[in-house]
Amino acid sequence: MNYEYFLAKRLIKRKGKNLSRPIIIIATLSITLGVAVMILSISILQGFKSEIKEKIVGFASHVQVLPYNLKLSESLDGISLSQKEKEGLLRIDNIKSISPFATKGGVIKTKTDFQGIMLKGVDKDYDTTFFHHYLTKGRFLNIKTNGGSEALVSKVVADKLNLSIGDKLRVFFYIDNNYRARAFNIVGIYETGLSDYDERFVICDISQVQGLNSWGKDTVEGYEILLKNFSLLEQTSQQIYYSLGENMTIQTIEEIEPNLFSWLSLLDSNVILILIIMMLVSIVTITSTLLIIIFEQTTTIGVLKSMGSTSKSIIKIFLYNATYIILRGLLFGNVLALGIAFVQAKFNIFTLPQESYFLTSVPIEISAIQIIMVNLVTIIICLAALLIPARSISKISPIKSIRFD
Repeated sequence: MNYEYFLAKRLIKRKGKNLSRPIIIIATLSITLGVAVMILSISILQGFKSEIKEKIVGFASHVQVLPYNLKLSESLDGISLSQKEKEGLLRIDNIKSISPFATKGGVIKTKTDFQGIMLKGVDKDYDTTFFHHYLTKGRFLNIKTNGGSEALVSKVVADKLNLSIGDKLRVFFYIDNNYRARAFNIVGIYETGLSDYDERFVICDISQVQGLNSWGKDTVEGYEILLKNFSLLEQTSQQIYYSLGENMTIQTIEEIEPNLFSWLSLLDSNVILILIIMMLVSIVTITSTLLIIIFEQTTTIGVLKSMGSTSKSIIKIFLYNATYIILRGLLFGNVLALGIAFVQAKFNIFTLPQESYFLTSVPIEISAIQIIMVNLVTIIICLAALLIPARSISKISPIKSIRFD
């Protein structure tokens, strides 16, 4: 054990009336709260973004393959991918699944009310995991090869029109200057919290929409592609484009919902601001604490210098002291943050207004890498900041400091 570390331990453990004792406690609490806030801010942001992305992707997938003329005209002739083209897409490593879809705007009419909706048809290849997670009543569709009349409606639509499981749903469509009606049997009710989607979408068998559009069984509006890794979205969309050629429109979820993703990006800026503020508070507190400790130990510094200790060695003693305070603050901060995160994940104590945030409770997603980064950055920045007050030790005169006592 080197003598700098030995003396630092003696100074830390020394009892009695010290001016620095309450200051050290305040500094430890400050770092504890700062680290806890930083970890929770990052975890909440990560959880919030993951939940929102999961919901948007659940409705619209990661990538959509659409007719080339979709952006140029309101008319829609539909498309059809060959088995060879589908197999080519599935060879792309990041693609999880491909399923066709078709939509048709219509109006639900009941005896007392009506609601404009978008009928979305899916087939047996559709990944039902998302809707199974957000079902509040009933079950998902039983997709049949010869078509089916089952439908899934949102809780928003069901509540507004006073609909329930087993009720008949009559939807009217305006086609070729005439109104056509379709009757569906409600088998499930879902609620995602995304009002723009919940208020519009009714899910049904794709054959129903194909029939309304006078399409054959192989003609669809487009294909939804789910990916394994969201972070490779742009790269994978380029691979899809090169695989299918220029006669298709490839849209990523970020292009389909630019406003939502811009909003999520804005949240990053808010969290960065919180991290900077918390880091500055920790730096100011720990540097102030070190200055007070140095002031309190001026006589000790003079004695050590008179005994031959160099300024560098004495600086090490006080940096060990400061490191001890920082590490205690980090330990308590991590325990506090992880404790709050565990309680929230288990009991959902902190709630949110769903109409504003699309979620009913504060989501938390813990990342070990992010926690390690917060701790490392805090240690490095705080220790770097401590070098400034520590340099004042070299200016202390042994004779004057001993007389100072």
